[in-house]
This record gives sequence, C-alpha cells and structure tokens, in this order.
Amino acid sequence: MNAAISEAFGETLADDAPDVSIAEALALLRRHYGLTGSARTLPGERDHNFHVHSEGEGEFVLKISHPAEEADFTDFQNKALDHILTVDPALPVPSVRKSLEGEAQFMVGIGGSAPRIVRLVTYLPGQLLSRSPTSSAQDRNLGIFLARLGRALRGFFHPAAGSDLLWDIRKVAKTRPMLAHIVDAGHRAMVERVIDAYEEHAAPVIPGLRAQIVHNDMNSYNVVMDASRPEMVNGILDFGDMIHSPLICDLAIGAVYRWPAEGHPLGPAARFVAGYQSVQPLEIEELGILFHLIRARLALIANIASWQAERFPAKRDYVLRLITEVWASLERLDGLSSADARRYFLDHSKSE
Repeated sequence: MNAAISEAFGETLADDAPDVSIAEALALLRRHYGLTGSARTLPGERDHNFHVHSEGEGEFVLKISHPAEEADFTDFQNKALDHILTVDPALPVPSVRKSLEGEAQFMVGIGGSAPRIVRLVTYLPGQLLSRSPTSSAQDRNLGIFLARLGRALRGFFHPAAGSDLLWDIRKVAKTRPMLAHIVDAGHRAMVERVIDAYEEHAAPVIPGLRAQIVHNDMNSYNVVMDASRPEMVNGILDFGDMIHSPLICDLAIGAVYRWPAEGHPLGPAARFVAGYQSVQPLEIEELGILFHLIRARLALIANIASWQAERFPAKRDYVLRLITEVWASLERLDGLSSADARRYFLDHSKSE
C-alpha cells in the first residue's frame, strides 16, 4: 500500500525529511545571509521552516526544503512571489530575501543529509485565520483577497506549474488506496461517495474551464489576519502547492475552510464566493460544479491526513488538526443534493 502511494505521489510526501536543529538554522543564516538573531521552528508538511527574529533586519521565515524537492519547483515559488509584487504591490505576500551571494535559493547539505534547497522570505505579522473569530465580513474579505491573488497571477507561467501534485483536487480519485486508512466505516463510505460524485459530475466539465497558475491552498493555517480587526486579511503564506489549475478549484479550496456554522451549511462559503465574484465573476459552468469540488477537497484532506497520521506518528497531531471540522463538514454537506447546492450558490453568491 505505502509503496504504491509513494510511487504515485512522490517522495516529498511519502518519506519524512531529516530534522534540522535551531543551531543549524542560525548557522545557515549567519553564513549565507549575514543575519544574527533567534529562531523557532514552524510546523510544515514537507519543509523545515523557522521563524527568524533578526537583529535590526526584521522578521523572516527560513525555509529548508525536503531533500527530494526539486529546484525548479522552489524557483517557481520565488518567481511567482516576484511576479505578484510587481503586478499588485499592495497585495501582502512574502518577498524573497536574496543571500549574500545574490541567490534567491541555494543548495546545502545539513547534518550529513543530501543537499537541500534553502530560501529566506519575509515574515507576515498577524494572527492565523485558524485562531481568528469568524464573521460575515471576514468571509467576504477572504474571497476578495483570493480573487486579487488570482488576478495578480494571471499571465504568469513557469515550467514547474505542471507538476504532479497530490493536493490537486483533480487527482482525488488517485487517493482511493488511502481509504483503507480511514477507520470509521461510515466515514469511509461517505468519502467514497464524494469521489464517485466528483468523477461523474465534475471531472467531465473540468477540461473546458478557464485555468491558470493558482495558489491552491488557502487553508486556515496559510492566511494571516489583523489581530485587532480579524475581518481584515494581513496576507497569505506558503506557495508550495501552487499549480496550473482551473480557477474554480482554487476558489473551492478556500471555500472549504469557511466551516459551516448555524444555518445553511453553505452559508459562509457563499459569502466567500460573493466576495470573490465582486472582483472576478464566475461562469455558470464553474458555479455548477463548485459543490462537487468543495466536497472533493474535503475528501482529499480526509484521505491524505488519515494516511499521513499512520505513516508519520510524530506528525499525527499536525496532520489531523482539522479532521474534526472535515468530518463535520462532510456530514452536513452529505445531506444536500448537488441541485440544491447549485441553486443556493446561484441565489446567494452575489448577495452581501
């Protein structure tokens, strides 16, 4: 099972990366960036990340890639950030800090490991969306922000944009082998229904939709809000899942994390979509499959998290941090028909 999954999805998810100590991180900063200060580890799925407080130079995130990560994929991220800041300078995204040698990234062996890619980007202050109180204004502002980000990436391309990425909604059927790692039979059957519905209703429509490079991971741990005004977006992090994909897939991912509260289970998502549409109107075909894409992303999270929790016990809490919300959302959405969901989005997605 694990061998098949490893072959299908690559070594960066199938194998854990060797640890990097804070002392090693600080040594890299001194040697390659001329920076001194303090550092603390940040959680990550593939990379080793450190929040750096430098002396007199501000705050940064030092990113040390998985040994299996390819240099063109991290170059893709660097070039995308440069492009965004050129097109929409007011959009709060990290900027790349070059090394003393003038490099946006470089390779180095750490603690006897295979050479790994090292990068440094500016740190975006604020409070993670996952820790911020929700509101209708927040739902809408997040949608507006994602649409602006999509517009800033429009016209940008990079050879690595076609990478075969596990976190691609269009690949949800490839995660069927991971169903075996979902212990609860009811949950397992629900995820299987979602994948079946995606293959029947959304997959045939996807090839005809507009597509471009998108962020592909607006989850609640990748967005920073203003701590004093939690409805205001301070920025978006982690461009490591970028891909060339239909725009509607990017929107569906963000909508997933507007967790259903009281009332209609698609209420917060519809407000998010309304904000998005105030900047980037959707086509009728896109709205028609949005419900299936939202559920497919939830299924993807359930499958991947269940598999990773078993394969990497030390990361169990991290990979399962959203699983309660995922199951609750899948169960609430399971009671909706696709026709009712489509009608709800059409009726509400342009309203305030």
